[in-house]
Amino acid sequence: MTDVHIKGVTKAFGEHVAVDTLDLHVADGEFVVLLGPTGAGKTTTLRLIAGLERPDTGSIHIGGRDATMLSPAERDTAFVFQQYSLYPHLSVYDNLAFPLRSPARRLSEDAVHRRVEDVARMVRIHHKLSNRSTKLSGGEMQRVAIGRALVRKPSIYLMDEP
Repeated sequence: MTDVHIKGVTKAFGEHVAVDTLDLHVADGEFVVLLGPTGAGKTTTLRLIAGLERPDTGSIHIGGRDATMLSPAERDTAFVFQQYSLYPHLSVYDNLAFPLRSPARRLSEDAVHRRVEDVARMVRIHHKLSNRSTKLSGGEMQRVAIGRALVRKPSIYLMDEP
């Protein structure tokens, strides 16, 4: 894990200001929950940290490095979306292995297999590895989505109502 420092971040969508001059410091190893009503800017804040949105003003530092203009891939974050975003044509195993098979990771198939097996046991879906994601219950799909984030071992985990 690493620290995140948000300094004076504002993000608007047209006339609607979703995040207004946010200052937030999350120390290395801390667990932070954002609470608020619908439209309060929780998801937008997570998307800003992940690099899926760019702030209109302010900066975002990750691990002491200015990440404000970095692409999502350059930030080493894992995002579990509110809608699970699983690949329906893939098995649970392949959904978990997908981020590890990226050319940027260059892991051997043995290393991929070990990580997938370990995480599947951790989130209690080991017995479902051969199933397609379309054959899972809502709770099982949720665990696959969380497992796909865990298997990567990123510096930051972002979870939007997982």
